[in-house]
Amino acid sequence: MTALLRSLLASGAVLAALAACVSDGQGEAETLADVTDNVIVPRYEALASETAALRDALADACASPSDAALTAARDAWRRAGAAWAQSEASGVGPAQDRRSASRIAWPIVQPERIDALIAERPDLTAAAAGSEISSTQRGLWAIEHVLFAPDADADLAPGSGRCAYLAAVAAVAADEAAALLDEWRVARDGDGPPYKDYFTARSALGLITADAVAELVRTQVFLIRTIVDMRLAGAMGLRGEPDPSAIPGGPAENALADLRNQIKGMRAVYEGSGGGLGLSTLIAPLSADADARVRERFAASFAAMDALGAPLRQAAAQRAPEADALLQALMDLQTTLSTEVVSLLGVSVGFSDADGDSLR
Repeated sequence: MTALLRSLLASGAVLAALAACVSDGQGEAETLADVTDNVIVPRYEALASETAALRDALADACASPSDAALTAARDAWRRAGAAWAQSEASGVGPAQDRRSASRIAWPIVQPERIDALIAERPDLTAAAAGSEISSTQRGLWAIEHVLFAPDADADLAPGSGRCAYLAAVAAVAADEAAALLDEWRVARDGDGPPYKDYFTARSALGLITADAVAELVRTQVFLIRTIVDMRLAGAMGLRGEPDPSAIPGGPAENALADLRNQIKGMRAVYEGSGGGLGLSTLIAPLSADADARVRERFAASFAAMDALGAPLRQAAAQRAPEADALLQALMDLQTTLSTEVVSLLGVSVGFSDADGDSLR
């Protein structure tokens, strides 16, 4: 080996050159197209479908109250929540521009204000819910507060304030999910191509593929950072007193399912869906070891969730050993994504002292 080659290897120039080759080649374009067509758009299709189904199930439960109708509405809520959580890993472009979370699933809820709203405005409409109330009073977690209340079976009745509220906020969520899907799929007269063609550079006005890949990677990094550093760390008291409310959720105790679906969405972006391509397609040629580590850490995270024997918020606040194991598994995933994946793909991501293994 020549001195020059040894110098290049030591400086990382060869790795950078390999990354540039992948970035400039068809690998990124093909991967983006596959992830968009087989992961991102189907996630938004599911979100639009499930929020519409929730709106209809709530209407049925209020029109003809029964235990069966209430159960069906609650099941529809869980499916809508799963669809939203899985879509978060691909929340680039329209979801950010439209601030869709503020209408579909804002994680901070103010139960007292919701109760007051129902009492003060028993005829709330979807138009008013979409423009006159705050994001802390609408969305899936706000619906949870009312739909899973202990007295929900007695208070859901035709013409009731609770039913008007549920109908209004469910319509806001369903309408936003439908609009978000349209942004990805439908060309706008005079306003350019559908976002799926812009994002994958299938349009002449599209993003540079490297920029689109970077956005997708940043979304994964920011999501796992939120999960680990803000939610689990806050609930477990790693930055002060334990605060279970740092993990979104209410009486349905659905927080673990939400977390599972968020990580499931992330894994689909990384590994692909149905045998398709994912970010792994770009990482594996650069470092088979790094690719294997990411896959192993996804698997370890799911195993740790499977081992959790109590509701997530309770286990986290009590610092149960299984919660510590889950935190460690997710921290390992976070570290691998925010260091190895980011470095291999040459993505610039802002960091803080709250990242990864600095929690301990």
